[in-house]
Amino acid sequence: MHRDVPLVVTEGNYLLSAEGSWAGVAALLDESWYLELDEPTRLDRLVRRHERHGKTHQQAVDWAGGSDQANAVIIARGRDRADLVVTVVAP
Repeated sequence: MHRDVPLVVTEGNYLLSAEGSWAGVAALLDESWYLELDEPTRLDRLVRRHERHGKTHQQAVDWAGGSDQANAVIIARGRDRADLVVTVVAP
């Protein structure tokens, strides 16, 4: 990275995780934000995304409630490590 780059924005589910190899990432960031969305909207958006990529509605619901939900729990544990928590209000 060149010093003349004024801003680098990164995105990732595990960047604030205190677990495993991810644990050291937060210390490398000058600032971190955690985006929080209400649970029903988050799940609805996940289901619709899976459906757009070919899953049936039931497959999408199962996936969002299964492995996606397990990941969401891990990701939420890093919330308190963020410099700013932004609550997204869904339309």
